Amino acid sequence: MRRLNRNRLPFFILFLIHTFLLIVAVHKSRNRKKIFVLLLANMGFSYLFEYFVFNLMKAYSYKPKILQKKLFDNILGAFLSQAIYVPFTAVFLTGIKSGWGTKVAAGLYFYLVEKLFLWLGVFKLSGWKTIYTLIFLPFYFKLSDFWFASLNKKTSIIRFTSLFFMIMVTETNLFLLFAFIRRYRFGIGKYHSWREHFILSPLYTTLLSLFTALTLKKKNTIKVKFGVVLFAACLNKFFIKIKLLKNNLHPISYFVIRLIMILIYGEYSKWIYENGENESLENKKTNQ
Repeated sequence: MRRLNRNRLPFFILFLIHTFLLIVAVHKSRNRKKIFVLLLANMGFSYLFEYFVFNLMKAYSYKPKILQKKLFDNILGAFLSQAIYVPFTAVFLTGIKSGWGTKVAAGLYFYLVEKLFLWLGVFKLSGWKTIYTLIFLPFYFKLSDFWFASLNKKTSIIRFTSLFFMIMVTETNLFLLFAFIRRYRFGIGKYHSWREHFILSPLYTTLLSLFTALTLKKKNTIKVKFGVVLFAACLNKFFIKIKLLKNNLHPISYFVIRLIMILIYGEYSKWIYENGENESLENKKTNQ
């Protein structure tokens, strides 16, 4: 029991620290919806990084000892790192308009955290080096500043990519939950290993998210949303038919979940596009 508590404690402490940082950033912001957009965009960058370095290369692993199954426990550790600790800090640093000095200090903080986790035995390296964290994180934090400024300027490519990231992160978290409760498993052949699942699942969610973002960018109507649900159902059926997916969800449950998700994604699209587009139309009318 002592060993389990020792492993969990540092992850829990970091969770409290970085949740507090996010609360501060949200409290200081005048536009909390935009802060949420920035947060999911930062998570999107972290998830892309995690897919290549963690999923494919297996460059490091975690041992929070929260879940009994080692693979799921490792995935949970990665989730806490890339969905909470790093993105929450990036949003906080952008929110307080930090300079390079603060960003480098934050990179040093994560470098020391990795060193501490290695010493505690809750983190293991298999190709990654802690110096990479110190070097690259300040640039990640600077990217967060650039992204937020571009959102404020309503830069087209940034707005669309933000919508895509918001949908992708939500879908990824949803499919992660499905994996934990053993409702979905991707794989090749008769036996679907969990390693295959966590390589194929992000590709599936990326395809679904890209189609959804492209569709909602053009129109955000009930008809369009129904088309996205139909595409998701067909994609799900296709992957099952070619034996790349085992789906244990009841069809009615799947349909209800997809309806809920498309309603959420419709709200995402409104946050990013509709207010800005309405402002543009008003400006045009004023100029005329």
